[in-house]
Amino acid sequence: MKILILHNQLWSQYKSFIYQGIYDKIKDSNDELMVLQSSICEKSRFDIKEFKQEEFPYTYPYKLLNYDYLENSNQFITTLKWLKYIIKFRPNVINLTGYQEMGTLPVLFLSKLMNIKTIMTNESVYSKVLHEGSLVYYFKYIYKRFVFFLTDGFFSYGIKSNDFLFRHGVGKKKILLFLNSFDKTKFSQNNSFDLEQSNKTIVFVGRLSPEKNIDSLISLFRFFKSDHLDYKLFLVGDGPLKDKLQNDILKYDLNIEITGSVLWNELSNYYKKSICLILPSVNETWGMVANEAIQMGISVICSSSCGCANDLVIDNYSGLVVDNFDFAKEDFSYSKILNFLENNKFVNKKFLKNNALVFDSERLIIDSLYHLSDN
Repeated sequence: MKILILHNQLWSQYKSFIYQGIYDKIKDSNDELMVLQSSICEKSRFDIKEFKQEEFPYTYPYKLLNYDYLENSNQFITTLKWLKYIIKFRPNVINLTGYQEMGTLPVLFLSKLMNIKTIMTNESVYSKVLHEGSLVYYFKYIYKRFVFFLTDGFFSYGIKSNDFLFRHGVGKKKILLFLNSFDKTKFSQNNSFDLEQSNKTIVFVGRLSPEKNIDSLISLFRFFKSDHLDYKLFLVGDGPLKDKLQNDILKYDLNIEITGSVLWNELSNYYKKSICLILPSVNETWGMVANEAIQMGISVICSSSCGCANDLVIDNYSGLVVDNFDFAKEDFSYSKILNFLENNKFVNKKFLKNNALVFDSERLIIDSLYHLSDN
C-alpha cells in the first residue's frame, strides 16, 4: 500500500501530528507514506528566515516542493511536480487536503486514468457572509460540485463541514470520517498548567483579520466600559487589522491588549490567565484554539459561524454559542454573554465535565489510516 498526501504547508502543527501518527503506525510494515508539501507556510504564519529544515520536529517522509511562502509559490509548476510524482510513485490512494489548488482537477483526472483512489480532506463550512447569490458564487458552486463528484471519499472535520459537503451534492456514503482533534499530548507537554486564573480576563487567539470579526469585540468592550465592568481582553495574534484595532483601543480607552504573535508553547500564559476564550468569527473552518482552551481548563464562547459550534462547543452544554456578534447593547446576545461571564465560576465546571474528551486524537489517526488503507 502506497499513500500519497498532497498538502500545501509544511509548517502545520495540527496536520503534522496526524501525518506523524500515520507514519509511526506503518513504518515497520510494507506500506509507504509520502507527503508532498507545496510550501513552507503562509506569509502571515511564520518568518521563513528562521526556518531550518533539518530542525523540523517530525520524521514522517516528505518532500518540500517550494522553499518559500505559499503565496509566492507558482501553482502551475507545483501542479506539474504533483503529476510527475504521482506517475513516478504510483500510489494506491491520494489524500488531497483541499480543493482550491490549481492542480486539484488534473490530479483527479490522472487518478481516474491510473485507477488511484482519492480522498479529500474538507475543512470548509457554509457561511452566509461568503455564500451569496452572485454569479461568481454560482460558478464556484458548480466547480466544487464537479470536483466533489470526481472524488472517491472525504475526511470531514465536523458537523458543519458535513453540511457544506451535503450542500454540494456529496452523499453520506462518501463521507468516511468526520472528526476533528489536535495533539493534546504535545500541547500539554509544551504548556504550563500551573498558572493563576483571573475572573475578569478574556482571551482571543488568532489572526487579526476581517473574517475574525474582532470589531465586534471592540463594541463589546465599549458596552462593558459604559456598564462600568472591568473585564480585560488579550488579543493574541497579528494580522492586517492590528493598526486599526490599536487605534480603536486608544480612541475608546478600552481595557484591551494586543500581544502580537505568540509561540505555541507560550499560549498557556494567556489561556490560564483567562476566564474564557472568545471567537466571534463570521467565517471559521473550525477554530482549533477552542480545543486548546478546553484542554487548558477554560470555557469557550464562539459564534455560530465557527465550525466547532454545536459540535465541540455545544450551546449551554459545553460552552456558549452566539448567533450574532454584531449586536447592540440591548440585544439578547449581549445579555447572554454578560450572564455567562458573570456566572462563569458556576457553569465552567459543568461545561468542562461535559467536554472532557476534547475529541480523541489517537482515534483520528487510526480512523484516517484505516480509510487511507481500505482499498
